[in-house]
Amino acid sequence: MFTPAPMSEINLFIQDRDIQSVTVALIRMGLLQLETDTQVDQSATDWSGLANSYSSQVSRLRGFLETLGIPPQPLQAGDEADIRADLSRGMEAVHAVEGTITRWQARLAEAQQGQERLSLLIEQLRLLAPVQIPIEQLAGFRILYLVAGTMPSQNLGRIQTALFRIPFVILPIHEFGDRVLVFAATTHEHTPILDRALHSALFETIPLPQDLSGLPADVLTDLEAQRARAVQRIQGLEQERRQLADEWKERLLIAWNRARVDVLLADTMRRFPRQGRIYVISGWTPADKVQVLVDGVNEASAGRAVIEVIDPDIMRARAPTLLRNPPFFRVFEQFVTAFGYPAYNELDPTSLLAVSFLLMYGMMFGDIGHGLLLAAGGAWLFFRHGGQRQTAMLLLSAGASGLFFGLLYGTAFGVDVLPALWVRPLDSITEILLAAILGGIVFLNIGFCLHLINTWRIHDWTHLFLDRNGLAGVWLYWALLGGGIALWQGLLSVSAWLLLVVPPFTLLFFQEPLRRWFSK
Repeated sequence: MFTPAPMSEINLFIQDRDIQSVTVALIRMGLLQLETDTQVDQSATDWSGLANSYSSQVSRLRGFLETLGIPPQPLQAGDEADIRADLSRGMEAVHAVEGTITRWQARLAEAQQGQERLSLLIEQLRLLAPVQIPIEQLAGFRILYLVAGTMPSQNLGRIQTALFRIPFVILPIHEFGDRVLVFAATTHEHTPILDRALHSALFETIPLPQDLSGLPADVLTDLEAQRARAVQRIQGLEQERRQLADEWKERLLIAWNRARVDVLLADTMRRFPRQGRIYVISGWTPADKVQVLVDGVNEASAGRAVIEVIDPDIMRARAPTLLRNPPFFRVFEQFVTAFGYPAYNELDPTSLLAVSFLLMYGMMFGDIGHGLLLAAGGAWLFFRHGGQRQTAMLLLSAGASGLFFGLLYGTAFGVDVLPALWVRPLDSITEILLAAILGGIVFLNIGFCLHLINTWRIHDWTHLFLDRNGLAGVWLYWALLGGGIALWQGLLSVSAWLLLVVPPFTLLFFQEPLRRWFSK
């Protein structure tokens, strides 16, 4: 738990006929971390073409699922996967459903466009409903330029004054709110002047329909009936979509899952180096899982694979880091890895960080009510959203810590409701500050110890002795802190205190030349 898992380097030599079954086995076991520095000409392999074809197939199938409203499912590796034969089977599924879905989409688009057109016409005619003039007469003037629209009521007199130089007609038809429906007309030669004046008066034009006839009110009633029938047609198409989803769901999900598995396999296999008919797969696996990996590869290749296992101590400098923490502590690994992974020979501080995080959080935000709310939110997230379980565990643990310290403080939502089992923060500020200082001293010295252990494990003697976090730094820290307290209490003389402080200070001051001298 406190150190990364020992890693062994694995080199697999796989024949061409076994590469797919071995790759599937490796993916299922999840024990091999592939080398990432291998350079391969991916464009020269047939797997690249298959990966691109399957990627396109995945996109098309996903589009069908979204169109039919079929929820996606997690990726599942099937035993029947055959990367070369699956492509044709997947295309059969695509072609079988594509025509049906395309025709349904065309009918839906036509119905939606018709509904949108009817809605636009209804909005236009709703304003013209008070007019008792047939629409074809309003739109059929040849000598006069006629325009209909709405404008603010207070601008009606202003525009009539502005148009006194040209022949015009402004007919207010109907008022609604602070706007008025008007018809404006003039001769065609004076059209630009009328349009400019209307624009300055905040006039909003209502287009006159060219393909309708009859009184606006009568036409409006007919259009609303047509729109109701269009809505019913769209509802019928929605019912048809649900029937198509029920009919094609299983086949589409199987094809989509198989295509995703195959694109993953093809994309993985095109990255493997190849010499003739032999593939080379290199990577790392935990030392205690080597035999499981070897057995799995031998079973997948019928014993034809050649497997080379290199002892972890030999390749220690190149080995990647695999953290191994209990499930409760894994949620806190993100705080450690945010600053970088511990080196292969370094200690893993995740468990210590988890304990310190929960202690500090509880001390700062200890409250029974707030802790319960936070824990309840974490529990809800854990059971309702499986993909957010790490966040849920973090909220649960933080809420439990806040609840525990809330019991020690006796507070709920900032109110004292219980007798304090430890202290009340607002009444005991000095005790809280002393606890924080002591906690800081403890955590700082834990950091010193971790650094000393890490440098000792990797045999970095100069950092072990001369670094500011090494023995010289620890010596100076305690000489200043402990010696200063002893000096203040009269338990140590000034000369004795200086004898404690000067040597580590000198070592740290000259640490660079001393390092160079030690390393020759």
